[in-house]
This record gives sequence, structure tokens and C-alpha cells, in this order.
Amino acid sequence: MDGIHDLGGMHGFGPIPIKQGEYVFKADWERRSFALAQALAGPTPFVADQHRQEIERLDAIDYLSMDYFEKWAVATGELLKQAGLVSQEELDTGEKKFDIDGAAHPPTSSAALVGGMKQGAQLAHPAGTEGVRFAPGQPVRVLSNCPTGHTRAPRYVRSRVGSVALVRGVFQFADAVAAGRGPAPEPCYTVAFAARALWGKDAESDDVIYCDLWESYLEPA
Repeated sequence: MDGIHDLGGMHGFGPIPIKQGEYVFKADWERRSFALAQALAGPTPFVADQHRQEIERLDAIDYLSMDYFEKWAVATGELLKQAGLVSQEELDTGEKKFDIDGAAHPPTSSAALVGGMKQGAQLAHPAGTEGVRFAPGQPVRVLSNCPTGHTRAPRYVRSRVGSVALVRGVFQFADAVAAGRGPAPEPCYTVAFAARALWGKDAESDDVIYCDLWESYLEPA
């Protein structure tokens, strides 16, 4: 979807701060927000792309004013509501009003949660050349689509022409996952864009922007 989260190329937000080292939680509630999202993803269930989509659906004022992990907490609550695990009244008051179906939503043990986080998500699918439509060096154009759901094609590359720099392999398609349509795997490419093709003559003439894009975002140029 096109929303305030897609800030690439927009003016007025100042420089992006570059922080060194690992992220450090600023407060204990941030740790809890992060941990709750991880612990509730399995039994709800929801996945990262669905969580991102709920953050993207926030009102623009809320998106710009909320702390990062406050957005996480709100998105997690919304996904719990959609699954019928909590009511808005429970979220507002912090008081339990009904029991959930433990068979449909079994709890996750701490050992299983930690083990799963150490293992990480497997997003890649078996490699193969079948169905790979584009080759390195081939010019491609990003389709000018404006989907209502989650997408990884930023606005600033839509309708722009670049060239395939690398075939990344086959990965689950984030747009489909966020929409609840399953992994729907397809090839992913690193596409190179001349900075001036994106930003005009005021951009540095030698700069190149690389963007990882799924095949269904692209067409031959």
C-alpha cells in the first residue's frame, strides 16, 4: 500500500542517523513489546509480513509520532483481535473478558520460542532456473502498481527502468504472505538504477541504487 511508511525520496525529514553497534532497547517495555510479538506469532498465528502490514495501516499521524516498538505493540494487538483472541475492551482495560480456544491456539513454550528464533525463518525455496524470466544485464521496468496491501516495491522505483544486477534465487513472496495467500514463491532480483534515473539531474552522476525486487514487480524494458 502507499502510505507514510514509504518515505524514500521525500523531503523534510532530515538526515538518517547512522548508529554503530547493536541495537539497545531504551526501556524495558520495548523488550516486552518485542518479546510479545515473537511469542504470539506462532499460536495466533501470524508472520512478519502480516505484522508489517498492520504497522503500515496505522494512521499517518500515529505512524510518525509513535515509538518504533509502540507500533509493534499496536500491530500485535490488531492481529490478536483479527484472530478472535482478544477484544478491544480487553486491550483498552488490560482485563481478561473471555477464555480462548487452547486447542486452536496452543501456547508456545519458552524453549520452542528460543529454539525457533535461533533457527530463524526459512524464506528461500529450492533453487532452479525454471520460471526465472530475467537474466543479469537485462533492462527491466518496475510496474506502476498501487496495491492496497503490503508490497516491497517502493514508490520511487515504480515506472523506472534499471538493469538486473543479480538473480537472488526463489523466495516466498511477501505480498502474498501478508495477504494470507501462502508463500507463493517466485524469483527475486537485485536491480540497479542510475541515481539520475530516479532522482533527476541533481543526483550524483555516478551513483547507483540497488533494489531487491520480486519478478512480478517487473516487466522487460
